[in-house]
Amino acid sequence: MKKVFTVVILAAAVMMFAEIKLGYINSDKVLADYNDAKKAKEELAKWNKEKENEAVKMENEIKALEDEIKNMSVMVSEEKRNEKMAEGQKKLQEYYQYKDKVWGQSGDFYKKNSELMQPVLDKINAVIKQVSEKEKFDFVFDANTGTLLFAKPEYEITDLVLKELNK
Repeated sequence: MKKVFTVVILAAAVMMFAEIKLGYINSDKVLADYNDAKKAKEELAKWNKEKENEAVKMENEIKALEDEIKNMSVMVSEEKRNEKMAEGQKKLQEYYQYKDKVWGQSGDFYKKNSELMQPVLDKINAVIKQVSEKEKFDFVFDANTGTLLFAKPEYEITDLVLKELNK
């Protein structure tokens, strides 16, 4: 929120001294209505469904093994029972490892999402730049996040700030 406020204040200050053309986009609408983004989301959902089905299959195997252990007759040796319990523990561990590998913090789901969405985002950003330059916008923002998506290079003051900092 501080970034949005700062950007708005800076834009307002600059507008007092020059005529500036501002624009904004609704990134949620772009991602919802852009066909390539829809396809990428559908492909990710399909991929995710396959992974969920695999997890359910593993859950069912664990449940079946638990039921088998519960239903073992008292006639079954302790060794055989312990063997089945160890097998169940191993399957449970594999299940948790699978879930972490697929949906964990840096899991396959996030990698797949990035793989599918990065080309879409690159194209969106290129078109934002193209439209902004063609329509002579000075600044273009994302209405949802307040993120600056485009700015004319002549407004960048990074080097001036660094020069002042390094005095």
